[in-house]
Amino acid sequence: MRANLIHRVPELQLQPTRGCNLACAHCCTSSGPELREAVDLETLTRCLTDATVLGYRRLTVSGGEPLLYPALAGLLARARALGMWTTVISNGMLATPARWGPLAPLIDEAVISIDGPEAEHDALRRRPGAFTAAVGNLATIRASGVPFAFAFTLTQHNVESLAHVVRLAAEHGACRVQVHPLAPHGRAAIELAGAQPDAIELAFAAYEAMRLGRGLGIAVSVDAFTPEQLAGERDALVPVAPVTDLVDVAPVLVVEPDARVVPLSLEVSPRLALGSLIGSRLTRLAGDWLSSGRGDVLADACARTWAELMAAPAAPAVSWYGEVAARTWPAVASSWRIPAARA
Repeated sequence: MRANLIHRVPELQLQPTRGCNLACAHCCTSSGPELREAVDLETLTRCLTDATVLGYRRLTVSGGEPLLYPALAGLLARARALGMWTTVISNGMLATPARWGPLAPLIDEAVISIDGPEAEHDALRRRPGAFTAAVGNLATIRASGVPFAFAFTLTQHNVESLAHVVRLAAEHGACRVQVHPLAPHGRAAIELAGAQPDAIELAFAAYEAMRLGRGLGIAVSVDAFTPEQLAGERDALVPVAPVTDLVDVAPVLVVEPDARVVPLSLEVSPRLALGSLIGSRLTRLAGDWLSSGRGDVLADACARTWAELMAAPAAPAVSWYGEVAARTWPAVASSWRIPAARA
């Protein structure tokens, strides 16, 4: 199984807006057409500057739907000026020539979310025609010269649909397919409760990824690890305490549409959030976070996760970030005394 979870290049994930043309059942940010929450460009450009100082070299912009963020071009241009690799994750429905053309020179990679055959995709998106619109716009992205990938959300019930997505990727010239386990956060935690893939489903998805990738000549990776991979990647997964650099314990840093900054994933306990960018610089938040001991709490959660998974490696595959996030909740609630994140 090829895993793509170890962020050897530290990544800043920005969700600049909660506005979206869809209200997908599996959305982990509870975005939708009626929502207007967004972070202003000035705040985000300061964040980008500070992020590079802290060691982050890759920018991923999602949402909401990033193509609805009016200042997206300015955000991407600033990231490029700072030497960051830029990725935009979109549902693809708005990637028309008029909208995509000005952005294309600023994007190193596009990722289009495709969640199965037309009927299944449209059902998750809760919009008839969503699949047709997204696939129809792939020609525009391809003509722009921007490499693009597909992202497939794996649930407990849809691994059979992965074959359709990989074949579609090969047909339209996608460079790879990334399989993400459903995150039990936001709208997904309510509307798809109980649909998070278990260890067997993750392992079967990994097998399918390997089989389909070899057969169709396209890279397919799953965000999951086998026990053997966990054993070999301990140094990359478990930071050394005491933590002195944010990137060591948070190789992924997420900025939500309300400007709250969280390490690793949205599922991590909110008590481990760095705080809000409104009225504070990212470098200040990072320094306060580390000095408060929260970095060591997260490092401990990583260490305990690895040790517990290796002590009884019965699961054929696990979602690493999901496992770590789950262990931040009992750690914070019962065994650690840490201050609340600065607002």
